[in-house]
Amino acid sequence: MDGIVTYSDTYTHVRCPVALYEQHTHHLLCPCHQSTFDLTQECKVIFGPAGHALPQLPITVNEEGFLVAQSDFHEPVGPAYWERG
Repeated sequence: MDGIVTYSDTYTHVRCPVALYEQHTHHLLCPCHQSTFDLTQECKVIFGPAGHALPQLPITVNEEGFLVAQSDFHEPVGPAYWERG
């Protein structure tokens, strides 16, 4: 499946929704604290206080042509501070 990716929209700093997309740079922006994620680099954090990249959901196309999840997220979804022991 070429060109379609899915990521959690839960901001990895404090759970705000990552809701702004900048088409020319392929960046996603969180309006709460301006963390910026680069879609061309697997949603790596390129600016701001976010603790890590947005988790990617592995997807595929089923026999009927619908997008379906292959599994759950491989990384934790939500703020990085939740991962502290």
